[in-house]
Amino acid sequence: MKKLVGMTDVKKEKSIDDNTLALFSSGAFTRQLGIRFGRVTPGYAEATLTVEEWMLSFLGLTHGGLVFTLADTVFGVASNAYGQVSLAVHADISFLQPTTKGTILTARAVEESRSRRVAHYHVTVEDGDGRLVATFHGVAYVKKEPLGVPGT
Repeated sequence: MKKLVGMTDVKKEKSIDDNTLALFSSGAFTRQLGIRFGRVTPGYAEATLTVEEWMLSFLGLTHGGLVFTLADTVFGVASNAYGQVSLAVHADISFLQPTTKGTILTARAVEESRSRRVAHYHVTVEDGDGRLVATFHGVAYVKKEPLGVPGT
């Protein structure tokens, strides 16, 4: 029996190389937030971050912009992991569960469909207990140009 992850057959999955993963991790914003990438393959990405005091809203809850940023980051990585430049043209999020300082958030982006120029992604964000914190939908425009990966 085949295991499916989104639209990708795991047996046919192509991993990305270390240079590409380094490119995805190189952004100053990503580093400042402490986003750590897990599995990344074309059309799929997962990452975690730990909520710190400075990431809280005035209500003492995880700032919604942080949750959106984590979801948007895995969406961007999953859509660019094919090696072609992909740019977000639409994104929306629904916040389902609040979190607080110390929470480990995990986001997973799964490709729902992809054509030559447009790709749709569903992203879930969960807390450390597996509770669904947010759902995100992103649409990417796939450009013709290759992703500029140093060392390739």
